[in-house]
Amino acid sequence: MGTQPGALALTLGGVILLAACSSAAGQANLSPSAAPSSPLAGCSLPYLKPVPGAAPYTGAFVSGTGGTWTADPSGQINQSGDLLVTAAKPTLTGSGFGSGDSGSYDAAVKRWLPVGRAHVRADGLAYAYAEPFKASASDALNTATRIHVVSLPEGADRVIYSGSPRTVLAYQPEGIYTAAVTYYSDRTPSDVERIDPSTGARSQMPNGVVFVVIDRGVEWTDGFRIMPTRLDRIEALTGTSQNWVETQGEGWIWFVGLDSNGHPLVDVSQGTTSDWKLFVYTAPQTRTAIADLKVHQLGISDSHGTWLAADDGIYLLGPDLKLVKVSNVTGGNVSGPCI
Repeated sequence: MGTQPGALALTLGGVILLAACSSAAGQANLSPSAAPSSPLAGCSLPYLKPVPGAAPYTGAFVSGTGGTWTADPSGQINQSGDLLVTAAKPTLTGSGFGSGDSGSYDAAVKRWLPVGRAHVRADGLAYAYAEPFKASASDALNTATRIHVVSLPEGADRVIYSGSPRTVLAYQPEGIYTAAVTYYSDRTPSDVERIDPSTGARSQMPNGVVFVVIDRGVEWTDGFRIMPTRLDRIEALTGTSQNWVETQGEGWIWFVGLDSNGHPLVDVSQGTTSDWKLFVYTAPQTRTAIADLKVHQLGISDSHGTWLAADDGIYLLGPDLKLVKVSNVTGGNVSGPCI
């Protein structure tokens, strides 16, 4: 079955729907419906409720042709002061201070972790977290931070940094990226450093801009602006920056992360709840419309494609850019690859 010019295809469980789009606007008007079959018939997708910043969390798996959410008895993550802790033993600890702090599922050790996926090493055998604390007994509030590295599966915990307030951005093969923060204020994080997890040695990054995603030495940032309209690509080692997305005059953006091909996914809106349009950018200012869809988390990619938690359910975006709705489950985030 061929796709008509000026139309986009949305695959729902193997059924192809056509939706006319404007080539000038690069927009699609798609109305997903329930899928008769699903990629989840062959694997289980980790899904954590509720959304980040709203502990306690319940880990679960979404699976089957109907995309059913089933709680995992070992998936409870609780709040303890400024930290998150797992109910499952051995107890694991993570940061619970920030609004973006949450949990994830680690397939390598088959358990839920009290940190987001960006804080977990690629092999799944270690993660990093920030612990706020009072530098002196006279401090009324937290004034310092310890950065911890936890080895898995045994859970051995060691401190590699103690000093002025910082937050963990990502755990990459080359080290742990952190940024300076100011507790109890809305100031934007800054001053990006990389810490060697073995020695604790710190390296100042040349650009210093806080990023949302880092992948293979490339940072992607919207500048942590309120209602941003641009997304920049930064080489971590050199600080060289290139603008990839600019929607000034069209609307503001929500960066959805990278698809399974390594291309940025961007939601664009003029500020209403119903006009979100999802695009993939394959080059600077070069994009392809995917669907009318509001995605509220960074996508997670695996061998199937990129899993997206949207306001109306869970979707899978394949490497061929076909979008499949796999579940009507809402209220949380995809938390790991489908296993």
